[in-house]
Amino acid sequence: MTSPVIVELALNGPTPRSVNRHVPRTPAEITAVALEGIELGASIVHNHTDDAMFTESGVDAVEPYVQAWTPILERHPDVLLYPTMGAAARGIPVGRRWAHVEELAGRGMGMTLVDPGSVNLGLTSDGVLDPVAAAEPYANPHADADHMITRTAALGAAPSISVFEPGYLRTALTWHRTGRLPAGAIVKLYFGGRLEFGLPPTATALEAYLEMLEPTGLPWSVAVLGGDVVGCGLAELAVRRGGHVRVGLEDHAGPGEPSNADLLRALLDLLRDMGREPATIARTRAILGVPARAANLWGRTFVGDAPHGLGDGTPVTITFAAPDGIAVHAGGNRLGFRATTTADRLTVDERVRSTRMACPPDVAALDDWLVALLTADPAWTLDGRSLTLAAGSSRIDLVESAEQH
Repeated sequence: MTSPVIVELALNGPTPRSVNRHVPRTPAEITAVALEGIELGASIVHNHTDDAMFTESGVDAVEPYVQAWTPILERHPDVLLYPTMGAAARGIPVGRRWAHVEELAGRGMGMTLVDPGSVNLGLTSDGVLDPVAAAEPYANPHADADHMITRTAALGAAPSISVFEPGYLRTALTWHRTGRLPAGAIVKLYFGGRLEFGLPPTATALEAYLEMLEPTGLPWSVAVLGGDVVGCGLAELAVRRGGHVRVGLEDHAGPGEPSNADLLRALLDLLRDMGREPATIARTRAILGVPARAANLWGRTFVGDAPHGLGDGTPVTITFAAPDGIAVHAGGNRLGFRATTTADRLTVDERVRSTRMACPPDVAALDDWLVALLTADPAWTLDGRSLTLAAGSSRIDLVESAEQH
């Protein structure tokens, strides 16, 4: 039985609409195109925001990613998402350049992006720099790369490892050999099309990378930046050698103005002709060794009775709003928390949002009890529609409600 192929969709990158009118740029457009791609068969989605890639600050905002990704994760909580990172940011600490990646991964929203090297990007085949490129190298010194991989491991996140040049791969393989490469890694082999960097998209170049990779068993995929990964034949070569494929308008260069869906369909036609199929989201996580996202609370509302002696008889209502919001109401103030989940525990931010309503003592006491329970990072168990939250001697039992509050 042949194994399925992981399909990644790279929605936009720095590609402007002047090049292709179909490039999604706003959060709402990114959401819509990503959802269409997932329905077609993509299980990994990568996008940029409208923060410029080549800047002096190198700092990307978190919020545009959250806006675009939240409705995606509500529909497909286990899909794998990852952002980009600012380039050519001289003198900017990696902790700032990479802060949004860490924030998103810390919220359980996506993979991390790890770029273990430096490269000159932007020179095109006609000998001029692409207008969106930087004149200086995309620089990630060893200390910066070490920060990315160390923080990825601490977050328990799965890294997307970029390989623009062979030296990138040798660094990643050193991490793997010394036990520093976190679980869930996928190696992205980027070949240069009309962008003159790294290795060209040829069988010989692919085999050079695979000679290094094969002893490790690490999953890998291919992409052509400034080209057509399907049209040039690299996608077929990779699939036959056990690899995976990335397509999308970030990478594509060629005649016409195809949409992301058009590029996906071309790859899916190739897979079908080869007797292969795209990996489902669940299968992709299994191939990479990434556990299912503990997201079966998100998008659901639960209702239960308050502990004896607390409150005014109003039921406790807790809504888990993807990707990280918990809203609580029990007749008093409306409380809000940010949280992430593991398989059995809520990790809740102690910065509680609350309305400022004056409440009777028994109602105020219930609010205090709920704050104490949730900020104690309670264990949770879900049996069908019945949810239990417990921390120490405090416990509440709730049942799912069809009504969203």
